[in-house]
Amino acid sequence: MTNQKEQRQKDQKRKDQTKKDRSQDMRMPQPRLGRGGMIALITMCNAIAPLSTDMYMPALPDMAVYFHTTDSIMNLTLIGFFLFFAIGMLVFGPVSDRMGRRPTIVFGVSLYILASALCGCSVTVAMLIGARVLQAIGAGCMVAVSTAIVKDQFTGATQGTVLATAQVFSVLGPVLAPLIGAQIYRFFSWRADFFMQGIITLVILVLALLMVDPLPREERLNVSPAQTFGRLGAVLQNRTFRSFLLCIGMIQIPMMAYISASSYIYENQFGLSSTGYSLYFAATALASAMGPLVYIKVRRYNAFNVTFGIFISCLVFSVLMFLLGHRLPLLFAMCFAPTMMTSAVSRPFATTILLNLQQHDTGSASSLANFSYTLFGTIGMFLITSIWKDYILGISILTFGAGVLGLAQALRLRAKAGRSALSVFPR
Repeated sequence: MTNQKEQRQKDQKRKDQTKKDRSQDMRMPQPRLGRGGMIALITMCNAIAPLSTDMYMPALPDMAVYFHTTDSIMNLTLIGFFLFFAIGMLVFGPVSDRMGRRPTIVFGVSLYILASALCGCSVTVAMLIGARVLQAIGAGCMVAVSTAIVKDQFTGATQGTVLATAQVFSVLGPVLAPLIGAQIYRFFSWRADFFMQGIITLVILVLALLMVDPLPREERLNVSPAQTFGRLGAVLQNRTFRSFLLCIGMIQIPMMAYISASSYIYENQFGLSSTGYSLYFAATALASAMGPLVYIKVRRYNAFNVTFGIFISCLVFSVLMFLLGHRLPLLFAMCFAPTMMTSAVSRPFATTILLNLQQHDTGSASSLANFSYTLFGTIGMFLITSIWKDYILGISILTFGAGVLGLAQALRLRAKAGRSALSVFPR
């Protein structure tokens, strides 16, 4: 009995210590949301991009028929989204440094909800593209501000853990969105997919309204609007930040090319149904869920070694995709799944490093990081639909090219800045 009592006391002390540690990693008290509510807000904001694209992907081929247009024109609803998504992230990070995180994110969420309704009501492809632009700006605001909140709100190694947690749950978007979207499209229409996006985002609006702004007024930038955006240039003067940003963005090229072309590959090239496509897409997206878990394991290693591993993986599996990808949809999915996983590793890994390479201007650093990811991804989406008719061939070439260029940039950065140049994030 005595031993059991002592064990219970030890367990209780361990729980109390864990609770104390968790409370101490919060810079700003959040009485209405708490730690869990803040993580939920950050996670849902980071999941908004895959939610915005993957939910209606199964309907894309039929939407082209509905609007009497081509695949290339329909892909503008994706390319346009990611282009203005990048612009939204670039703009609203610095704005939140000046205006505060809470009012900025509330504006972005409200704009996204309105734009989702306009997408669902579109009567022409031009109207849909325009509504997607507004949706993208709102989504960009949410992602940039929520990423800055991670550094504002959390301390120490918790920063990386929160980003990894957000990444784990955000990959449920690519896993579940095409499955849900395919069934909504099957029983209702593609319009219902966009209305559902707006309804889901209402939850984010409630969380944002309950949040205490994690950036106190005394810490906000007291400069003019023009000077606010000038902080982007100040961040880019950090050579290590700039070089690593260029390096790590490479992996987004094949990843977004795959997202853009996947429905055409599985439905048109392999002849699968929209439901069959959604299952294969969900399976490859599920591989992304392993990425943040791998990141938590590898973050203790030298950052350059992790970077090298990411791009060497791209090289190996791009060759396998080139040789085997055309044979069966399963083989193609298996060859690309590792790239999905390493891309998921790269996001929390790189973002934590980039945020901690800057002592100040967190919103601007967040904007530039997310803008870079999306810009490179948009390049991949444009290249895959503009150059290749054989999308599998195109994706294998883009994956190989990203591996070569990313590896070369990482080697160049290490030679110039030294092996410890990226050892700045808490472990």
